[in-house]
Amino acid sequence: MRQTDMIITYIKEKCVFGEMIEAIQNGDNPGIQAGEIQKHFGILRNNASSILNSICKDGGLVKINSRPVTFLPHEVTCRMCEKYGIEEKNMYTLAELQEKISDRQMEMEDPFMRLLGCNSSLLYQIRQAKAAIVYPPRGLHTLLLGESGVGKTTFAQAMHAYGLLANNKNISEYPFITFNCADYFNNPQLLLSQLFGHAKNAFTGAEADKKGLVEQADGGILFLDEVHRLPPDGQEMLFYLMDKGEYNRLGDGNKRKSNILIIAATTENPSDVLLNTFMRRVPVNIILPNYKEKPIAEKVEIIEQFFRFEAMNLQKTINIAPEVLRALALYEFKGGNIGQLRSEVKLLCANAFLQHLQNNQAIYVGYQMLDKDIRDILFNYVKMDKTATRYLDMFSEDIAIQPQENTGIMSDEVENDVYDIILDKLKKLKQQGGNVENITDVLKNEIDAYLSSVNKYFSNLHSKIINLHKLVPKEVIDTTMQFIEYAREELKVNFNNYFLFGLSMHIQALIKRAGRISAGDDKHLFKIKTEHPDEFKVAEKMVEMLSDKFGMIVPENEKGFIALLLYHSRVEADSKKIGMIIICHGDSTASSMAGACNALLNTDLVKAVDMPLNQSIDETYGKLKAMALTINKGKGIILLVDMGSLLFFDKRLTADTGIKTKLVKSVSTPAVLDVLRHVLYDMDDIDEVYAQKNNQQEETAATVKRKPLAVLAVCATGQGSSMIIKNMLDELLEKYYTDSIKVIATDYVNAREVFEQSGEYSYVAAVVGNIDPQLPVPFFPIDQLLQEQTQQIFFHLLDGNMEGPFSLPEPLQMPTLYETAKGLLEKYVKFVNPRHAIFQIRNFVEAINYSDKNKSMVLDLVLHMGCVLDRCVGGISIQFDELEDFYSVNKDLFKSIHKALEPLEKEYDIKISEDETAYIIKIITTHMR
Repeated sequence: MRQTDMIITYIKEKCVFGEMIEAIQNGDNPGIQAGEIQKHFGILRNNASSILNSICKDGGLVKINSRPVTFLPHEVTCRMCEKYGIEEKNMYTLAELQEKISDRQMEMEDPFMRLLGCNSSLLYQIRQAKAAIVYPPRGLHTLLLGESGVGKTTFAQAMHAYGLLANNKNISEYPFITFNCADYFNNPQLLLSQLFGHAKNAFTGAEADKKGLVEQADGGILFLDEVHRLPPDGQEMLFYLMDKGEYNRLGDGNKRKSNILIIAATTENPSDVLLNTFMRRVPVNIILPNYKEKPIAEKVEIIEQFFRFEAMNLQKTINIAPEVLRALALYEFKGGNIGQLRSEVKLLCANAFLQHLQNNQAIYVGYQMLDKDIRDILFNYVKMDKTATRYLDMFSEDIAIQPQENTGIMSDEVENDVYDIILDKLKKLKQQGGNVENITDVLKNEIDAYLSSVNKYFSNLHSKIINLHKLVPKEVIDTTMQFIEYAREELKVNFNNYFLFGLSMHIQALIKRAGRISAGDDKHLFKIKTEHPDEFKVAEKMVEMLSDKFGMIVPENEKGFIALLLYHSRVEADSKKIGMIIICHGDSTASSMAGACNALLNTDLVKAVDMPLNQSIDETYGKLKAMALTINKGKGIILLVDMGSLLFFDKRLTADTGIKTKLVKSVSTPAVLDVLRHVLYDMDDIDEVYAQKNNQQEETAATVKRKPLAVLAVCATGQGSSMIIKNMLDELLEKYYTDSIKVIATDYVNAREVFEQSGEYSYVAAVVGNIDPQLPVPFFPIDQLLQEQTQQIFFHLLDGNMEGPFSLPEPLQMPTLYETAKGLLEKYVKFVNPRHAIFQIRNFVEAINYSDKNKSMVLDLVLHMGCVLDRCVGGISIQFDELEDFYSVNKDLFKSIHKALEPLEKEYDIKISEDETAYIIKIITTHMR
């Protein structure tokens, strides 16, 4: 068997139809990657990719051109096309397939229900279409009218899908053939040939008989887009076909039969562009509304749908500012063109994705990204139709569009009768003897949990309003919107995006329970009324309105429940708040702190810029600048930073952007919460907030003069590698610090004493060396400090006197131990050639059988031996304190080390003294401890 055939067979065996459909529904690329072929057949990846593309070109495979690229057997995609009405071709994207294949199989649902506006602007049109499809014997010919971009092709496809269901046929029995008459309008002969086919030699170039689209559509639907481009003789041929069910190929006098239903579409006035004789044979005219004519809720659905398509393309969540949603919903695109809206959404997402790549932030579509004409529409927001603005005001926070959608089935974790939850909890607490204060606190927690579950459910749904209508009657939703508008005006606040859902479901549950709710013990109402008097007053009015609207008695308890719902769902109505950005060292320090503070005060005002320890200051500033430009509302921005060079970001940001910036240092969660409370509730002037916080810091901060920084360089002896480390650090620190940082060399035994003595006049920030003296400051092994990413951590530490635990990065691939030693010795020894010395030292290390598992300790010995040779060749002598006592304890070691040193002494014509030998033994014995 040829290799190509084996690959095709392998792919067919691996690609089971049901599993491929499931993969698409889960957002995964179906099929086989080139890497899998490479691994299974043992061929180069480039060759595997070439073979797969070649098979695809020959029609044996179909490419799924998304990341990662995969390939499916042609038979599998043919089956998909037949089952789901997908256009057959040799390449798709995952998003294309996902649009066609829903979580529910198409044959189990009404395809018209998938059209946005099926229950509103398209309700009458869908009734027309269904009647046209099912009218015996084969349906009524239909003309779709509407401006460009209103969705005529999509509507025709829905008619065909409905025909499949109504006629209980598959795609081969009931085909859907599309033809755009504009493609050939300059060549009428070729246009008619495409439609009706031609006989051999019917015209120049007709070298063989050819089937037309009319023949291909036999038994199904022929969709003629831009039918006004069809010449009069073509229209005559069509109405003859509609009358008689017969036609002729060009150049052929034989009559042929075709039983088809024609759906035509035009953007023109049909009486101006189509023959009357043609129009009389098309009894059903369906006018599709343009974007401008659609109700506001449907516009929001369309916008959300387009953003969801982009999220599915990117396989990432897209966050949208509420102002963006409002502007797109209210803007009158030219000709009411939905296609122009989709193009605008694509452009917005492309720009947001570019910023995401550049700044490593979430994908965020901000108001400033909109075209100026679209932005300007909101300047007259207060003068616009109240029905539209009331609905749009429901969206007061950023909207997260997920790349995958839920099934739309209410999950068990969401209980839509909060009354049952609360009353059951109250009953149990009272039985247990709980006091009023505890009961009220529990009541708050239960409402929070209820709203959270509703938020979680609706945040993952494709069409939020449609799914709400499945659970709650329209009358209840409309009433709830009126309640929310009243509460907004009275309390001067906005409510979170999902309050409509929570309150609607609660009111619906209340109506269902009318007459069955016991009054209960309302002692807790007094506490709620005291804590939230404004919300309680609004709740009283809402209860009164609810009673009048639905003619029912609402218990007093309901005032307290609604008051808490109002309080726990609010966000500030004024979106022009002071911006707040936390910037901290670490992978997620700032993000964690911002998330906690936002959650505690039910907002998303606090933004975060994390500064991983391997990230430069300029990179961090770039991210800050991009975020500041995005969130600036004209009130200025408060930066909350932890330490170091971040303390100068406020001046730099103001100079670069003109944004008024204030800086709060030594950030902590309580500090952020304190500033956030002021910004949310009682201060809108950045100078006032800063002055308040600055006064608190001055009152609590101790005015202690900072000691100069120091670093300890430690080795076993204090006479070898510690001196090399000191020289290296001096050189390294000079590049980055204008203020001198003292480097103190010491030996391992005396390191703690030196550390404590140094602490009297300096702040020791770190220890660098080959052996960890276990001091209460971070330790950096010398070999790791040679790596750039560890140096970044070291500089961050010095930059801000980092406190608390930290971890070093995984070591990069480094030179060998002896290469590292050679590199260091080349910089800091004067009298010996390190390249030559390393070989001799290595022989010495092997001769004494020194093979400690710790690489840093071996490096310490090698560096020390380099210093020994350098001193001896240079005639520099050192002294070892209490040499005689040390010799008597280690007499046997002295003898063996002397013997091992002989080759070195001979090679360099030197005598290594007892003092030097004692230091060598000290290193070895120290490492053995």
